Amino acid sequence: MIQKLINLFIYLIVFSLPLYLIHFKIFWIPITVLELMIYILFIFWLSYFIIKKEKFVNSNLYFPIFLIFLGATISTLFSSNIQISAGIWKAWFVAPMLFFIVLINIIKTERQIRNIIISVVLSGFFVALIALLYWYRGNLTYDNRLQAFYNSPNYLAMFLSPILILSSYLFFVLKNKIAKMLLIIHCLLLITILYLTYSYGAWFGLIGSTFLLLMFSRIKKRYFLLFFLIIILCISFQVSSYKFQGFLDLSYPSLKSRLIIWQSSWEIIKDHSLIGIGPSMFQKYYLEEQVNFEPYLEWAVPQPHNVFLAFWLQTGLIGLIGFIWLIFLLFINYKSKILNSVILCVIISIIIHGLIDTTYWKNDLSVFFWLITALMSKVNHLFDL
Repeated sequence: MIQKLINLFIYLIVFSLPLYLIHFKIFWIPITVLELMIYILFIFWLSYFIIKKEKFVNSNLYFPIFLIFLGATISTLFSSNIQISAGIWKAWFVAPMLFFIVLINIIKTERQIRNIIISVVLSGFFVALIALLYWYRGNLTYDNRLQAFYNSPNYLAMFLSPILILSSYLFFVLKNKIAKMLLIIHCLLLITILYLTYSYGAWFGLIGSTFLLLMFSRIKKRYFLLFFLIIILCISFQVSSYKFQGFLDLSYPSLKSRLIIWQSSWEIIKDHSLIGIGPSMFQKYYLEEQVNFEPYLEWAVPQPHNVFLAFWLQTGLIGLIGFIWLIFLLFINYKSKILNSVILCVIISIIIHGLIDTTYWKNDLSVFFWLITALMSKVNHLFDL
């Protein structure tokens, strides 16, 4: 009975990822609803774990995860603003990693994994539905991109694009025709919202991950081939847009800004290569460094628009090594089964998108990353799906 309650709470947390936007303080400590739910889950699970005298699940992922946590902790302790960095350390490392520990120990069946995927798919559906209402009411950015209740269209795309890939798994397991029809409607809704974000990082992540899956996976590929062709078709409709035409043009503001950001990031790394600058401190150091480059194109740059640079700068060299090692282990343990392939496709899309954006460095995205990591670990080692 208690384990069922833990399972239900896990599904609720996965469904409630956008609730990180609701935040408050407990005494003087800022916290989000998503964080609080994870802490409650962890305490509840740990109490059950101790009472039942359960055995802690072994995993070869623990050491690289420890390196990421150690790097983030050291970088936080040496931050020029420890209060800000500690808040990010707590929200983007401690809480998501506690969630990972619960998942890695509680997941034992294929049904649990499917329920988790269904929960995150439903979360994506409701976010997309709300985003559609924003579009219908004309609530867009200055350049006519859809961001809904997020701070940026890219944030909306970074949340929905991996969920779109996860949704494809349900085509293989759903037998009911009505359920499959509803799933098709759901996927079309997500594709529509992604189209309206004009986030080419998300599109490139989707194209790259599905292309590699089609090339190297031995599973049945008809759904993924159709998925790949739909994505290509969507991009073809945006070829004539100003944003796409200027995407590879060095004079285009978005690309030019990123080039300056990456150059500045490298200069910062030269001075802080070992322990980094601390979580959420990038903009401070960037503004100091950017004066050595061309006039600033964007004033608000909280992250370096590259997930690897972000880990190096904000968790130090130790955290970066841990992150690369973790990704490597997830790849080498891959088995060409349906669920494994879908989850690997999600990881690849996060990495490709992360080359031009920071696909980990946000509350919901960090929890989602550790959720995917836990699922990949479990299906690679325990199940033959």
